[in-house]
Amino acid sequence: MTETSAAVAVAVLVGIGLVVIAGRRLRTRDRRALVRDLEDRLEAGMAPGTGSHLESAPTVRRLAVLEATASEGNDPTAAVVPVVRVDFETTDAPGMDLVFEYVADVLEAIHPVLTNRDDCVAHYDVEFTFGPGGLVVEGECRRVSVPPEFADRLLEDEEYRAFDLRRDVERGDRSEGPPVLWGECTTY
Repeated sequence: MTETSAAVAVAVLVGIGLVVIAGRRLRTRDRRALVRDLEDRLEAGMAPGTGSHLESAPTVRRLAVLEATASEGNDPTAAVVPVVRVDFETTDAPGMDLVFEYVADVLEAIHPVLTNRDDCVAHYDVEFTFGPGGLVVEGECRRVSVPPEFADRLLEDEEYRAFDLRRDVERGDRSEGPPVLWGECTTY
């Protein structure tokens, strides 16, 4: 009887392990597809030669997954943070007007994809790299973090543009968490 109980316990544990592994693989595959979709949108809207001064299109550096949170009384869901990198390939820090033009372009490219998928977005991080880089010195990386509410407004309100987005981020930067104006790049 104890051998049978032990065999059943082992079988149950193996079954649970297989379910967990299969679920993780499906989520990873789904996230990879999402990253490809986001990068396709960035490439289409912000590729070199399409009104952009960039030498290469922005890239999705990471799709960070934060702890599960309860959203509007529903079951807890994991929130994502799309981290998009814009490489200026310049030695000097860019001006804030230019930075927010790119932040607005990035949000206009990727926010609809995430909205259509009903993904819970904690915030968007748009990273900017610039400055000298080489073997001895490393270039600088700064980020602007934008809550999804600002992205919604940017896409829905014709009057709301990059200047307004910048103003709202500057006002909100005095609090904890997003929005963040020109903060150090971070890892999640």
